Amino acid sequence: MIQSPNPPALADRIAQLARLVLDGGRLNRAQALELAAARGDDLYDLFYWANKIRIRYCGRAVKFCSIVAGKAGNCSEDCGFCSQSAKFQTHVSPSKLSVDEMQGAMDQALALGSSSFGVVNSGRGPTEKELDWLEPFFRGAAAGGRLRPCATLGELTQDQARRLKEMGVQRVNHNLETSRRHFPHIISSHTYDDRVRTIRIAKAAGLSICSGGIFGMGETWEDRIDMALELRELGADVTPINFLNAIPGTALYGRQPDLTPMEALSIIALYRFVLPTSELKIAGGRDKILRDLVSWIFFAGASSFMIGNYLTTFGRPAEQDHQMLKDLDLPYVTFDEVEHEAAPGMPVAGVRLPILSPATV
Repeated sequence: MIQSPNPPALADRIAQLARLVLDGGRLNRAQALELAAARGDDLYDLFYWANKIRIRYCGRAVKFCSIVAGKAGNCSEDCGFCSQSAKFQTHVSPSKLSVDEMQGAMDQALALGSSSFGVVNSGRGPTEKELDWLEPFFRGAAAGGRLRPCATLGELTQDQARRLKEMGVQRVNHNLETSRRHFPHIISSHTYDDRVRTIRIAKAAGLSICSGGIFGMGETWEDRIDMALELRELGADVTPINFLNAIPGTALYGRQPDLTPMEALSIIALYRFVLPTSELKIAGGRDKILRDLVSWIFFAGASSFMIGNYLTTFGRPAEQDHQMLKDLDLPYVTFDEVEHEAAPGMPVAGVRLPILSPATV
């Protein structure tokens, strides 16, 4: 009786799938699920190949982005992770920045080396009055040509997307947050298809798409892979990877244990395999969840990160991030596509983009 050959060790299979991606192939769902099985020493092989894929498609240089909360709090939606929802009792109080304050935050982002700067508004979608308020800032930012103006404003109509494009916005962020299956467990006030529709509207208007999600909300590996495949189909240019840092008062607080650093890194690596050409941006929760392994995000396949603060909380001091890049001998790239050596001694020590309350996203 002829026996079937033993299946290859997972490390060998990771290498096979990596070479498929490096040769221009695309992983299917079943292949991605194979990678999700990596544990223990196999994770180091997963990271090794994810880093190879990063360098092949994105290069060695890193990109920064920064954001500021233009309007915070009193949101009509019930996203279970968000401290800005009016449905929850959290530390956030309704606040709004002036155009001058947004300009000041952008100037600070430039000092940190950011190539993109986004204004983030709470709420399901912008009103025309809010677009009137934002237009002078975005026109000025676009005219300056020093970084990429980005907007996170919620759901958009076709006319609003075209208006944002006309006023100088280059990229819209609208996260899927999680998979279609898991979405109703996190949000009930709008649907997954509502989010997909806005992404397609923004893309049709000629805007670059930034879309990702939050991990550690009780989702399975199947959910994580399904979201990655959806983002690939939608053509997301940038994929933010956030790790849940649950805030007291929100619906998700106390419901899930924190991700471990190695699981968080394996999520980054899997996304690099599935989305080889996407800019994988590590954002919320990176310090809390990754702790001493923050610098491993690049070995796991990340190509950018958020520098400075998050929406309503301080991020890691920028000089520490510059020191991290210097220690790793990784340059960063500004909006003009010029590479720079990281400079932990640059005059950005203590720079903090404005925050509006002690709560977080």
